Amino acid sequence: MAIFGTKKVEFAEVTPDGTMPLEADWEELCKTYRDSVEIVDNDPDIAEEYCDQMDEAIEIFIEAGKTDGKFSGYEYDPVTLQKLMGGTVVDNVWTEGSNRGIDMAIRFKTDSGHTIAYPVVKLFAKKNLKLVKKNVALIDVIFKPKSKVSITKPA
Repeated sequence: MAIFGTKKVEFAEVTPDGTMPLEADWEELCKTYRDSVEIVDNDPDIAEEYCDQMDEAIEIFIEAGKTDGKFSGYEYDPVTLQKLMGGTVVDNVWTEGSNRGIDMAIRFKTDSGHTIAYPVVKLFAKKNLKLVKKNVALIDVIFKPKSKVSITKPA
């Protein structure tokens, strides 16, 4: 079954043992800008070792490529900004903090019914404030998994 579309992006606090949070712990992180969600494994690192007496490699070492994730949001409300970039909210006003990234659990629910979840990622968000008439200002988000992915297909 093919995976397609983004229905919802959710987050939860990282559990003390780094396992997947309980169902009740998840809440919506933000609305995503259309077609902006990407989770891509980079190419592997390959090292071939040779000896002087043979043309073929005597050993080949392959290390899996790291995963990069990114998406864009568009909700510039104080609560969403605090979830994505930290900082503080007082009297419905968001004030930016140090923004060194946030550890969180993240999961994507797809239009195809699949769930893609990471129990621990490092997430970093930045403002993309292009104030033009025919586009919305975005919040660009990148994340690096610090745990293995879990993909669940619909029943």
